Amino acid sequence: MMMGDMPELMEIILNNLNNEFYSLYSCALVSRHWCKMTIPIIWQNPFSFDQNPLFISQYFSSFDENEKFGLEKYGINVNFADTLFNYAGFLKVLNSYNLECTVQKWLDFQLADSSSKYPIINLLFNFFVKSGATLEQFAIYYTECEISLEVFDLLEKNELFFSQLQDLSFNLLQMSDFKAECLIALFTFLTKTTTKIKVLKIEEFCYIHEPRLFHALECFIKSQEQLRQFSLISGENIL
Repeated sequence: MMMGDMPELMEIILNNLNNEFYSLYSCALVSRHWCKMTIPIIWQNPFSFDQNPLFISQYFSSFDENEKFGLEKYGINVNFADTLFNYAGFLKVLNSYNLECTVQKWLDFQLADSSSKYPIINLLFNFFVKSGATLEQFAIYYTECEISLEVFDLLEKNELFFSQLQDLSFNLLQMSDFKAECLIALFTFLTKTTTKIKVLKIEEFCYIHEPRLFHALECFIKSQEQLRQFSLISGENIL
């Protein structure tokens, strides 16, 4: 084995531990070099780990003054410690349900007002878009949370965010007219900027949804030449 192959081999080994948080965390403590290799892997899907929600404070530490002001409006202390890495830039997998649960746990830990949950989720989503991250998997569950229109302006300026997206999932159980408009805008944007989708799953898709939503979805599907798996689920029916 050539010594020059070691970094590549270590990266392969560490990537095979990508769902084992404590093993990766132990590796990060071995040396500075191992830390630099391990941290991006830990932070590519941080919301999947059943861990202390305080880790999202690392994101808040990198907020700009306007974003921190958004936290202060809800009585949240913004005196966070400085970070060593651009953690948001490592993000590869984002599940909106896991994000929402983590933010709620963080607010509970802080004894903060739960009414700030959805504004904070939007602040974080905006931050992820601006961070330089490139998602590979994205799952969005429409609960009471509504994506702010500001996000779509940011996406227009940061097209790389979805440029490597391969796995896309939606759950439309609690669809409203506003959320339908947001989804139409998202499908339209993805049609223009995303070409690598291999897996598309849409749950609770109903015939009563806005006809323009059907058209936006149709255009999006036609634009994905690498699509290999498509699931459209409505109640008990799977297409």
